[in-house]
Amino acid sequence: MAHRKHVGLWGGRALHAAALLGLLICACSDAVPTADNRGRVIDVDTGKGIAGAIVVAKYMGSRGFEGSSACNRVESAVSDEDGWFILPDDPQAGPRLMEGYHPDYVRGYRLRYAVGESAHRWHVWEQKRDDNDNLVSVKEGSETYPSRAAAQVASREWIDLYMKRFRGTREQRVRELGRVAGQGNCLASPRTSDGAVPFVKAILNEQRALGAREEELRQTIGDLKTAEIYAARKGLGNGPSR
Repeated sequence: MAHRKHVGLWGGRALHAAALLGLLICACSDAVPTADNRGRVIDVDTGKGIAGAIVVAKYMGSRGFEGSSACNRVESAVSDEDGWFILPDDPQAGPRLMEGYHPDYVRGYRLRYAVGESAHRWHVWEQKRDDNDNLVSVKEGSETYPSRAAAQVASREWIDLYMKRFRGTREQRVRELGRVAGQGNCLASPRTSDGAVPFVKAILNEQRALGAREEELRQTIGDLKTAEIYAARKGLGNGPSR
């Protein structure tokens, strides 16, 4: 990972690129479903795959009030020794929002983004951040893509999941686990896996191993019960979405 002392080498160029990156990314419309069901959990510091990570994916294809997305399917998978995992493709269920769990890691920032200059001119940019998630550098890709969808495929948005080593205290870890546990819940059933159950159960086990207080465990226990209820409905259709 780049050290903060290198920020000065980039000067105004990095700040300008960061601002432009943010504007262009935010200007994107709704994400398109991926055409690739083989993703990879990647260490943002090393670029290598992370083995044994539990990935939970919420498929956000249905629409709720005011056009907001709602989860209508949830699946999970475990990454292999090189970090690869497979989740089902389901264009009708929409793009996947993914979260990962590994006892040594937390969620990281995305290394690569699809960035558009115009409707028919897109690039893939790569960013680097320091231990505090401050932007260090932005590398602008030279290859041009004719559409946002093509650039997203090239950047593997909605396909790969990025994580970073956890370097905080026990108390910080307990708080982070409590936050992440609820990220896997979707009030809809899985079709090919146990849904969020393995994900939430692993988090609960680590919370207990860390000596989390009863009040800190209560919410995760509730999340696990919810995940188990919907996992029991596997293949029977979805319940109410949220």
